[in-house]
Amino acid sequence: MSRAKAVLDPSLLGMRLTIRLNDPDGGYRDLVGILENMTSIRKRDGDLVSFNPDDIAIVHEIKVAVSRAGSGAPLSLRIAELENLSTVTWPPRKSEMFGNWQVRVSEGSTFRANSVLPLGTPPYGEPGVDLESALQHIGEIYAAANLPTVVHLPLPMYQDFNDYLIDAGWQIKVDAQFLVQDLNESPILTEIEKQNNLEITIESEATDEFLALHGDQILKPIMNSYPANYVALKIGDEYVATARVAILDHWSIVTRLYISQSHRRRGFAELLMNALMEIARQAGATKVGLQVDLANPGALALYQKLGFRYHHNYQFLQKEKEGEGSC
Repeated sequence: MSRAKAVLDPSLLGMRLTIRLNDPDGGYRDLVGILENMTSIRKRDGDLVSFNPDDIAIVHEIKVAVSRAGSGAPLSLRIAELENLSTVTWPPRKSEMFGNWQVRVSEGSTFRANSVLPLGTPPYGEPGVDLESALQHIGEIYAAANLPTVVHLPLPMYQDFNDYLIDAGWQIKVDAQFLVQDLNESPILTEIEKQNNLEITIESEATDEFLALHGDQILKPIMNSYPANYVALKIGDEYVATARVAILDHWSIVTRLYISQSHRRRGFAELLMNALMEIARQAGATKVGLQVDLANPGALALYQKLGFRYHHNYQFLQKEKEGEGSC
């Protein structure tokens, strides 16, 4: 009986393959790895294995599964990854660990850089002491910084912690969703640009003009402490829309998207988001994430229109009625 034979196509060079070889003593043996040339394959451990093309019975290309944004690992690990990306790209001025709680202290009204984020095992994130003692300790830290005590709780990981604080009288200051999307080539809405004489500008630092639109001057040290692109829509010398996008690994994180009151409902937010995503894609990012307050249904509708998917909720809970912050 003749044995099966296959021809190795040169177009498979560089691809990950399974090659089944006819064994001279009968039967088969399989090689799995990257095809480096027409007679050798490199295995996962780095070994280069030679073979005789005349012995090939079957060639099968192994398709690499594309990891969708916010998928793949268990939910708790994915949530932790995204929350860490947001902290790294929006860095607090001071950060210290209390057990497995990350205590973040900064200037300004941003809750993310002025709150405690549990990083340990649920339900309470392993502060290293009993919960009441831990809450008292962080309260002292924030009191010394003249800041309210705020706890940042990703859900559903820390739902029990969340319920405990609410039962103790803490208030939900922000209830938000983390949304994600895979980056593809973004359309550029040239008609909107032309009709409104818009110019898209990109800066590597947050300029005073950029910050002035949203009154973000106090956040300048945070913004400029991690590399990011500051994207604006301008009409002449006037800034009418601004946003920030920072990149870490294959992720891009969008923050501080703001459209001036007098220029809303004209398609500027969609144009700006498409510009941000294209900038991130060209910089090597394959995924984008952002946070949106549930009190902003217009923003939620925009992001859903642009193809963003829900990943998880989080809340900022505050002990005292002091000040306001943002996600």
